[in-house]
Amino acid sequence: MQRQWDGKTRGGKAGYSIFIKVLRTLGLGPAYALLCLVVPYFTIAAPAQTRSVWRYSRRILKLGRWRSFLFLFQSYFAFGKAIIDRVAVNCGFEDAFSYEFENHQAMLRHLSEGCGVVMIGAHTGSWQMGFPFADSYGAKVNVVMFDNEVEGVKKVLESQTRDSGIKVIPVAEGDISSIFAIRDALSRGEVVSFQGDRFMEGNRVLEAELLGHKAFFPAGPFIIASKLQVKVVFYFAMREKGRRYRFIFREATAGAGPQALLDEYVAALDDVLSRYPQQWFNYYDFWNLG
Repeated sequence: MQRQWDGKTRGGKAGYSIFIKVLRTLGLGPAYALLCLVVPYFTIAAPAQTRSVWRYSRRILKLGRWRSFLFLFQSYFAFGKAIIDRVAVNCGFEDAFSYEFENHQAMLRHLSEGCGVVMIGAHTGSWQMGFPFADSYGAKVNVVMFDNEVEGVKKVLESQTRDSGIKVIPVAEGDISSIFAIRDALSRGEVVSFQGDRFMEGNRVLEAELLGHKAFFPAGPFIIASKLQVKVVFYFAMREKGRRYRFIFREATAGAGPQALLDEYVAALDDVLSRYPQQWFNYYDFWNLG
């Protein structure tokens, strides 16, 4: 089983091109219908990822064999819909969805004050769906990510989708320039967004208990937020029935240290996964279950 995340998002150039073409010519419904072909193929073509979902269902969620079999397909369908929705919004289909906000006041207060905000999310739901709303309030969003995407996929998405105004701060091994870019963005009162649930092998980690099992998390986002003494908000964009997205915000305790911030983050993530278990998209041995 794959025990470490490799820094790359699942999918290929051909797959993204097909979904974009179907979206533009036939609409969202046929794009979702296409998942009926893609999901069964993916369960076979990605055995390591399939095993990780199975172990998550059986050993973390404690589901039986039959329910775990159904859960496997539910998880992949949810992942496929998240990808389609993200591309759809970037292609101008945002009116096809409805949106609800949970505890949004915490984020709005910080944005109105013009102070820098570290926003920490996870690979759940479709976190990119809420970023256009941050821009509507005058916030500039900087996304910190490992720049290991397949170049062909990047070109397809960039050529077919509109400019969102979101800046990417790439992180490369041995390159400390990202630290200065993060500090400068926060000093300008902008939002710096991290994903707090994945790390590359060799990175510094912190330990916490998620869904009753210990796991490792990247130390970087929590150390940076603590040392720079900026506001911290945890953010999740979760898909619900009827093409509705719920944007969930949780405000962290001011002045908390790295481990305390992680503990608060994991508590928020634990609550989200308890409500939306199918939308956990870390398709590798996250808990090191063996």
